[in-house]
Amino acid sequence: MPEAYHILAQVYDRLQQAHDVSAWAAFIHRINLRQSKKTLSGDGRGGRPLLLDLGCGTGRFCLAMEQLGYDPIGIDLSATMLQQARERAAASASQAFFIQQDISRFELFGTVDLITCLLDTVNHLLRQDQVRRLFRLCANYLNPGCLFILDLATRYHLETTLGQEFFFQDLPATKDDPAVSLFWQNHWTAARNLSQSELILYSQLEDGNFQRLDTEIRERWYDCTQLEIWAAEAGLDRVGHYGELHLSAPRIKEERQFLVFRRPV
Repeated sequence: MPEAYHILAQVYDRLQQAHDVSAWAAFIHRINLRQSKKTLSGDGRGGRPLLLDLGCGTGRFCLAMEQLGYDPIGIDLSATMLQQARERAAASASQAFFIQQDISRFELFGTVDLITCLLDTVNHLLRQDQVRRLFRLCANYLNPGCLFILDLATRYHLETTLGQEFFFQDLPATKDDPAVSLFWQNHWTAARNLSQSELILYSQLEDGNFQRLDTEIRERWYDCTQLEIWAAEAGLDRVGHYGELHLSAPRIKEERQFLVFRRPV
């Protein structure tokens, strides 16, 4: 859905203000220290662990991981998102590298020490063959003993929290950004395990008028047991299943959950 994120890119970070990217980076780093079995130095600059972030968006997570000692590569399908990621990296003298690719068909020149796919990006892959191919690619590009960490929107989140609900978010104008209003009608189809979000974005222009942009985002719920089967087929071992930002099993009404897979040594 690159068209959707082309439209949302201009306000994506403002809409994600409540998302504590530093807390997420610290959590992923903690899992990596706990579960990775790699014994040699990383493949990044100066022996730093080389991170691949799939669905990197505007690059905030990559830069947060760089502060924790990783050498990041970000992949995303949205050129507009990647442009913001590159501008952010340049402004902070970051050496993060960003590539425009489909995460279910990505290609690298070598192996990496950690792969992440966060903010329910896997739920955006609507076909089973895309998810299965993603696992095969991760197994191929991971160094032995290294991790693939992903998070998923739970069924509770898609079916109950979003469900058939209507949402509204109003962002006032700032010194650097125009006023924005977002209207979001959600639809959950249980028979297809599919959540469909119809979004209308109004963005204020310099003359005071508003520009209307319409887009749609679709996400599919995946059962963790099925994902574990596909990961095992690809040659990855499941080594962790956690709730949101805590190292214990997901609770019944958890909004998202993390799965951790490792390429055998």
